[in-house]
Parts: sequence; structure tokens; C-alpha cells
Amino acid sequence: MVTTKTKKKFAAKDLETDTTTVEQLAYYRILAPLKVRSLLSHLNSSEKKSISFDFKKMKNEDLDPLRHTFIKEVDKQQTRSTETSENKESTHYKVDLVNMEKKAFNLYEGIIHVYGIPDDGIKLPVEEVKIDELKIGKNEVVYMNNESTLVTYQIIETEKGFKVVIEDNLTLDFDRRKKSGLFHLERVKSLGSYMKCLRLINYYIQRNKFPFQSLQLSGGTLDLKGHLQEIEEEIESYKELIDICTQIGISENDIFDDKEDLTSLFNAIINIFKNKQYSLLNIRQEKLEKTEIINIELSKHVKLALVYTDGCFLNLYSEEALKIMGRYSSITDLVSNHEHDTVESVMLPDNRENYAQKVSIFASQKIEEMVKDTNFDFEIVKLSFADEHHDIQADLTITSSLGYIDFYDKTLDENYLELALDLNQRYLAKFPEDDIAKVNIYLIKLKQGHELSEEEQNDLYNIKEKAEMNNEQTLCFAYEVLLKNKAKAKRIFATLPVEEKEEIMEFPIYRFYQNLE
Repeated sequence: MVTTKTKKKFAAKDLETDTTTVEQLAYYRILAPLKVRSLLSHLNSSEKKSISFDFKKMKNEDLDPLRHTFIKEVDKQQTRSTETSENKESTHYKVDLVNMEKKAFNLYEGIIHVYGIPDDGIKLPVEEVKIDELKIGKNEVVYMNNESTLVTYQIIETEKGFKVVIEDNLTLDFDRRKKSGLFHLERVKSLGSYMKCLRLINYYIQRNKFPFQSLQLSGGTLDLKGHLQEIEEEIESYKELIDICTQIGISENDIFDDKEDLTSLFNAIINIFKNKQYSLLNIRQEKLEKTEIINIELSKHVKLALVYTDGCFLNLYSEEALKIMGRYSSITDLVSNHEHDTVESVMLPDNRENYAQKVSIFASQKIEEMVKDTNFDFEIVKLSFADEHHDIQADLTITSSLGYIDFYDKTLDENYLELALDLNQRYLAKFPEDDIAKVNIYLIKLKQGHELSEEEQNDLYNIKEKAEMNNEQTLCFAYEVLLKNKAKAKRIFATLPVEEKEEIMEFPIYRFYQNLE
């Protein structure tokens, strides 16, 4: 029974009359407070005066269990707790399957109540829902040809059947009634996932089953006969493609853009890096006579930074490239395959020992541009500043660190802030009196959410006094910012010449100043 003060009404539909018997048939629907609230909300939003919904036929033995179920659900959904749930956020949720103890319980037809559990731990009714499909995600190590492979798949089950989506690339629709299935291999999303799917198909063709332990399709058949040779040839071609891509820095886990013309891209990779058809790059042959860094845009979505050496291309973001470039001077320019580009390549001398300092090959490159490279690898950039590849005393150390602080401000990726801190701390260890390095270190600590210690604040006051004596107003501005004295910093900034204002506005310290309260 439903009691409500609203003038709107509920109407049952699809009631039936049994002409073969004179006994009356009973129908029911559990209308607990959550369902009533949902119905009233629907009525109010639709501006209708009535709503229809299905009733279920009641069997004689159902009456008493249904009565207990109704009382239990209503008790859990008292008006006070139902109203409270509308104004209180929950951190955890619990799902109740109503009347699940029935032998004929159907998950897709059953009533499901969702309860929220706020921080105070009191269970509050949230809504009544109906399940259309059930998704289960799994990771499983499978064995194919004496090799172990981690495969990710998802089982999506509905009332009528289920399908399995493997590596987001291979979809298997299985019909329980017919005990047969259809499979569909999607376009390549990543080379690694696609290769796994090819190997799984090959395994099934040879053994008439998949290698999963927790997913059994017993009694089913997939019509894949006659495709064995085709699949094996495709596996070999993708093995070769993956090897080449690994060499130039395209990971087998990289996800290709949905708009990428994969046929053109893969053909270009094979033709250029396997068949060495370098004329496709629109780079004059004489530019490939010495070791160089070359920027290649294979498509709108795939841009690579490579090293050309000894007649082949290598991934610039690799330890091998760092070792090769260690024999040469720091590189600041790139060769491009754009016809309209006028940038000249830098021919690298073979006598790096004549240069005063060794510098990271990435020291002069803007991080905003590097991250656009498909083969970008932050760990390699970080490694390039290790003592083996970079003299920390180089002037570019501080300049590079400012770029990483800037990039942190744009991305909030802590990795770049930690790299900047490491560079400044190592630089300061070599030059203990360098005030710029100190400013950067204190700024980074504040950005990391640390408060400056009393000792660090005293250090700032001492350096500020020295800056005032030397009339270094730019440093005075920086120290007031670090001490969070925005009003004083503002007065100092107003006295700076236009050129100095424009210069300091390019530094991270100015953006920190702007955000001070």
C-alpha cells in the first residue's frame, strides 16, 4: 500500500484475467520509500498526473516473505534518513539486493537499493536502481608458446547473454543458447595489446580454446578455420613493426589517436627506418653525414626526436643516445623534415674534450616542446642531468631548472619540481654563496607546501640585508615574496625600471607573488 498527500496517482498496467479459473490472481510491487520518492520526482519533472509501471504475479507462497521484505525495507528507509541523504555526501556506498533469498531471483529484474555511508558511519538510503548489465574486469597471466603474458579483459553480462572485451581490442560475443560466438578485432589501439589479441586468436585456432583459467567458454565454438596462416603472417609483421618502433621510441603501450591513419603511419615507419628510404623525410642527404639530432613528424599525431648516427636513427630519449651524445658538444638546434623550416642542423665535432663543460643534451631545450614528442621520456631527461652527462657547474643548470619550475606551475606534476630542486641543490653545493640558487630552493619548498624554518627565514633576512646594501632591488623583491610580504614586494616592484620589471615577470617568483594573498 502507498500513502501520499499528493493528488497525483499511480496506475498499474498489464493486469491480466485468467479465463481458465475462477480464482483471483494477485499482483504486487514493493514500493518502499526510495521507489516512491523516485516516482514522485519523475511525476513532478514530467508534469503528468499519473504514472504506470509493471506489477508481478504473486504466488501463494510469496505472501509472507514479501510482507517481511517490505517491512524490512521500509524500516531501513525511514522518512528522516531518506530526507537526510539528499543533503549529505557519502564516502562509501552499500548495495542491497532485495528479496535475493528467493530461488527464482533474477538479478536483472530484482530490486536494488543503494545506501550511502557518510563519514559518521550512519547508513542512508540514496536510490533504487535496476541493473542492465554487469561488468567484471580481470587481469590474468596466460601462457602461450611457453611465454607468460599479462592479459586484461572485461566480461560484460546482460540478461540475454554476455561478451568479453580483451585488451580493449578483441570483442567476443557469446550466445549461451546457441553455444557459439562471434569475434570482432578492432583497429589497433596500441601495438602491444593488438599483438596479444593476435596471439590469443592464433592459440584458439590451434587448440579450440583460449588460455584463460578463470574464463571458460565450455561447449562454445568460434568459426576461425582457414585463418591460421593469415594470423601467423600478421603476427610476424607486427613483431617486426614493434622492434622498429622500440628502436625509435614508440612504445608498444602507446595509444594511437583515433584519427590516426595507421596504414600510412606503419608503412612510413617500415619504409624509413627499415628500408632506409630517407628521401621520404625531405631532408637533404648531406645533412645525414654526421651525428645529429633530427626532429621527424611522421603524422599530425606522431612526432619523434631522434639521433642520426652511423647510418641509422636512434631514440633520442634513451640511455644509448646519451652515451653517443656524450662524445659531442651540447646540442641546441634540431633538424626538421618540414619543407618550410629554415633551421639548420648542428654538425657535432668529434673533439668534445676541447670543450670546457659537458652539458645535458636537453639543457637548452624547452620542456614544453619536448613533451610534445611521442617518444618523450622524463626519466631520460632526468638522467641526462646526472654527473655522468652534465657538469652541474654549467650556467645552463639554473636556466634549465627555471623551465622545470615553470612547467610544474602549468601541469602540477611534482616530478618537474623535484628535478628543479635537485639541480639547484647540487649547484648550491658547488657555489654556496649563490643567491639565485637559494631563492629557487626556497621557492620550490614553498610550492611543495613546506613552511620555511626559522633558520631559513633568518638566512633570507641576512641575504636581503646584503642585497639592500648592494642595491639589488630584484633580489630584494624576491626575498619579500619568499617571506610572503606581498605589500612590501609590491612597493619594491613599482620602483624597478621597465626592463627589469619585464624580465622578472618571466620568472616563477613573479607568478608566486601574484598568487600571494
